[in-house]
This record gives sequence, structure tokens and C-alpha cells, in this order.
Amino acid sequence: MAPDARKTELVGIDSHIDAVEAEIGLYADPVVYDILHTPGTADESAGLLIAERFGRIPADTTRCWLEPACGSGRLLRLARSRGIDTIGFDINQAMIEYASARARRTQANAHETYFTASMTDFASQVHRPVTFAFNLINTIRHLGSDEEMFAHFDEISRVLAPGSVYCVGVSLSQYQLEQPSEDVWQATRGECTVRQVVQYLPPKEGRVEQVISHLTIERSGSEEARTSTYTLRTYSHEEWFDLIARSCMEVVEVLSPWGEVMPQRDFGYMLFVLQPKRSVDQC
Repeated sequence: MAPDARKTELVGIDSHIDAVEAEIGLYADPVVYDILHTPGTADESAGLLIAERFGRIPADTTRCWLEPACGSGRLLRLARSRGIDTIGFDINQAMIEYASARARRTQANAHETYFTASMTDFASQVHRPVTFAFNLINTIRHLGSDEEMFAHFDEISRVLAPGSVYCVGVSLSQYQLEQPSEDVWQATRGECTVRQVVQYLPPKEGRVEQVISHLTIERSGSEEARTSTYTLRTYSHEEWFDLIARSCMEVVEVLSPWGEVMPQRDFGYMLFVLQPKRSVDQC
């Protein structure tokens, strides 16, 4: 199931990828990953700025954004250039090193922190209140079970400042109605051109979507091809809202990828603005 929200960029890939993808796929090369993902970052960030407003943070609070599984840090770089302190983590050390190096090259009146961690065990490394957190383009769907999702939400609830919200971008499925689909993306930086064809194979049964990535990299007069696969856990409308109801989070609002308040749909890509439930016993 291809995300219908962004036809110019790839489904988010985070730390929970299989060994094949880690070795030969897009995620193995931070520079290539960043080249392909960076177009469209400003539009995504505009949606995040709107989602942030659903939080109730005192006006004099220093803003601090957190991105779990931040990859190359493209969204955090833009936030920091706007004077927002940022925290990012990823399980891939090469990605964190790249994100940190890019941050050091950027002049900004804001602080940045990057570290290595998984999406289910990171709160102990966040040493300040987070005023806004986000996880876009189906990255959270790499978590393969309810238990992992609950652990992730619990970690998020531990680091969010009172009144803060968490924006999650998720594509919801319509089982038995979806067909295999394909998206194509291309981006160029300097003498390097990256082209990716991604095929999405919805599950015939169960809740695992297969994703096949065909990557072509042209640089320094040579061409390299990489093919890799990974999986994403699927959610119907009912499964997603049931999961949220059983977690320590609750839905504040549902937005389009660009931050427009929208009626809840049964399928497709949406931004869910979440907040910790008020009762401590529910977290």
C-alpha cells in the first residue's frame, strides 16, 4: 500500500529493517538516503508546525523537537535552522554520525542532540522536556507488534513535557480491496542522481506488507543498482484506533500531511496528533 500523501518521497525507513536492507539497501548509505529524502522536507515541516499548535505549552517555554528513528536528520536540520532545539535518535550509527556532522556544519541559534537507540528504549537518553515529537511516513509501522507499539508510546509519554503532543504519520489499510502498487522517486545533488522504484505488496492474509526497493545510483560516471526488501505492519482503521485506545496515548486531532484538519477516513495516509492520557494509571 503506497502512502497517498507524498508522491515525491519514499516511505520512511527506520531502525527496524531486516539484515538484507541494512546491508545493501537505501538505509546503508546516509548520503544517498538524504539525497532521495530531502525534496519535500519544507512541505512536511509546514504540516508539523501546524500539528505542534495542538499542544498546550506555555509561551515562554524553549521549544524542543524530538524525532524517533530520525535517519539523516533532514527534518530536524530544518527545525534547528528556525531556532528550535532538536533531539534525534536512530539505531543506525552511520545515520547518526551523518546527522551530527550535518548539524555541526549548520549555523543556527539552537542546540541539537543525536544518539543511537531503538524506538522502544530511548527515554533514558533524553535529558530535557520535549515540547513536540513526530514520526512520519509510516516509520512507526516498522514496529512489529502491539507490545512494541505500547513500549514506544510509553517511552514517548515519559519524555513529553506536560501539554505536548506527538504527531504520527500512518497509512491505514483497506484489507481485500488494495492492489499491488508502485511509486517512483528521483532526486539529484551535485553529480549524484538517485532513482528509486518501490513496489508495495499488500498482505493476502495477516498484517505484513512487503515492500521491494529498486535503487539506482549514478555518480562519478558510474551506475550502481541495489534491490532490497523490508516489511511494514498494517493497520485497518479499527485496528489502529483499538491500539491507541489500549495504549497510554489518545487522539487529539487528525490532519492531512500538510496540516489541514480533516474528517477521519477509513484508509490512506494521515497525521494523527496524539497526547498522553491524563490518568497516570493509563500509561
